Amino acid sequence: MASFWKRRARDTEVSVHRAEASLGDASALDRLLRPLPEASELRPRLAAQFFARAWDAHLQRDYWVSSDGARVVCLTVAGLSLKQAAGVRVRWDARRGQAELTEERLADVIAKEIGRSVTLKS
Repeated sequence: MASFWKRRARDTEVSVHRAEASLGDASALDRLLRPLPEASELRPRLAAQFFARAWDAHLQRDYWVSSDGARVVCLTVAGLSLKQAAGVRVRWDARRGQAELTEERLADVIAKEIGRSVTLKS
């Protein structure tokens, strides 16, 4: 019976959710930042070109945040283990600068890393 449960645990859905907000829209920015670890420290850094990632161990989610100084995009990756998320980061960093970060490109990198499909959510 134990092998049945282990197999089910591995088959959980992996997803990428995109949220976007303008720096001029305080309420939308608040909603975007609310789930992020240390959001209050992050907010002032978004007024310029910015990129960071944060792993939430409790929720097992990886947050990818970028800003061009006017708009903020947060891609939330759910369904990965810490080891898988680290592998995705390494794989992305190896090709960084070759393409802009989008949910489709991130999902493609994740799928290649874990060998399974990834669901896009908006």
